[in-house]
Amino acid sequence: MSYSTIEPTVIDEELIKKAINEQLNPEIAEIAKKEGVDPEEVISLRLDYKNILKIDNLWIYENIVKLQLDNNIIEKIENINFLKNLQWLDLSFNNITEIEGLEGLTKLTDLTLFNNRISTIQGLDDLVNLQVFSIGNNNITVMEGLNDLMKFEQLSVLNLTGNAVCKLPHYKSYCLAHFRHLKYLDYRLIDQESIAIASEKYIDSIISQEEDEKTNLAKKENIRKQMEIDNLNNKAHILYIDTLFDRMFDEDADFKKLVPIAPAIVIDMKEEFRAKFEIVVKELKHFVLKKSQEKQDECSMIEQCMNEVKNASDEQCLEKLTEFYHKKKELLRIVQNSRNPKEVDDAVKELREITQTLSDFLMGAEMVIVEQFEEVIKEFERNYTELCNAINECGQTSLARLREIETEFLEKFSEAIMVMYERFNKGDIEEIDDEIRDIMSDKDVLINAINSAHDFRLSKLDQQEDSLVTGVAKDQETVIKQKYAAEVKRNRDRVGEIIALLGKCHAEIDFAEENSY
Repeated sequence: MSYSTIEPTVIDEELIKKAINEQLNPEIAEIAKKEGVDPEEVISLRLDYKNILKIDNLWIYENIVKLQLDNNIIEKIENINFLKNLQWLDLSFNNITEIEGLEGLTKLTDLTLFNNRISTIQGLDDLVNLQVFSIGNNNITVMEGLNDLMKFEQLSVLNLTGNAVCKLPHYKSYCLAHFRHLKYLDYRLIDQESIAIASEKYIDSIISQEEDEKTNLAKKENIRKQMEIDNLNNKAHILYIDTLFDRMFDEDADFKKLVPIAPAIVIDMKEEFRAKFEIVVKELKHFVLKKSQEKQDECSMIEQCMNEVKNASDEQCLEKLTEFYHKKKELLRIVQNSRNPKEVDDAVKELREITQTLSDFLMGAEMVIVEQFEEVIKEFERNYTELCNAINECGQTSLARLREIETEFLEKFSEAIMVMYERFNKGDIEEIDDEIRDIMSDKDVLINAINSAHDFRLSKLDQQEDSLVTGVAKDQETVIKQKYAAEVKRNRDRVGEIIALLGKCHAEIDFAEENSY
């Protein structure tokens, strides 16, 4: 492919707009050139044969589903990982040497990298929905290099033709045995008999593969469960509370220095501390998660209650509107067709009266809803505040109890360390590391280290309590404000709709009256 007369280019706004206009129906292309195209409406973009060297400036086209970048001189896959809706990507006939820059493209199902300079299959981990993968005419040389593709359960079409690996003696049977969901390999339909023969040949490898898959599935399930737990804990403002105890000690440099002084005793004390600590944490978690769920239930209940009231009111208003429109149509017909001035005047008068009646009814109905919603939101605020207060009270009580347990541990720990200090000064301990000897040689340094470790652990407890209390308070303020703000907006929108409707009706009446007789 030769572009000797064309300068290499970077994707810019002008190139993209030109490409979009070329794709449009000629009937609307002229309008689009004048008014432009909303980036959110662009779902397909062809940028092939543009001598593009660098991918860039696609960030506003986040709804693109299909992107063609084939037959260019692109050297690096970049600046597309924000296209979260991308399903089809063609990068064939370029100069790409490495598969990269595809992170986050979980919706991608079809990827074409045909005729590039790629030697290693990698960088595809996030493409969990990959179904079609073409990497023919590249530099793939060994069958082990294909193993990264085995994890894609939906991969049904694979093209490797033109790579050195395809010339290896057992290439086809290896692929058929290990890619069990394939329907097409190198443009050819796969038959079941060939799969059976290949599977028999690689039975040991397949068994190992299945075991690896089971292990990976178990890991994924554990990760999924942990993410669910973390998500629940995060919403309840107790994220990382499960690791609080370990962090209190693992991140405490002073405690680590002191442990070797009496390791066996300290470890036993620590495990006793852990047992008491975890009981309190378990109770705290249970209560907080329970109340957090009640908060969510409270939000759902108010939404349901308000929707029921609104729907009931809307039904009544719709019934009145139907009656109004029917009557208005009759009266407007009289105004438009009658040649009797009195009959026209009476009809106009009645039109204005029924419009006023409708206005009074709609505004009255809205006032009733406003009053009802005001009471509902106030009750919600009381209930939600009560739940938040209960969570904070429990959190403060539980953290106070944990501080008490920490103080108990400090007393026992200090006593054990000071006993060893006395023994050291009496000469009862002969073999001791130099670092421990330096600590034990100075009582003030020893006591400072003990107190510093205690302060560090207390600070971790303070952080956990602060995270819970401030998180709940912020959540309480935000949720309640949103409820009031949403109701104000709803009321303004409804009143605006009523005023607009009445204004339209009055305009119709005025127009009919002016053009009567």
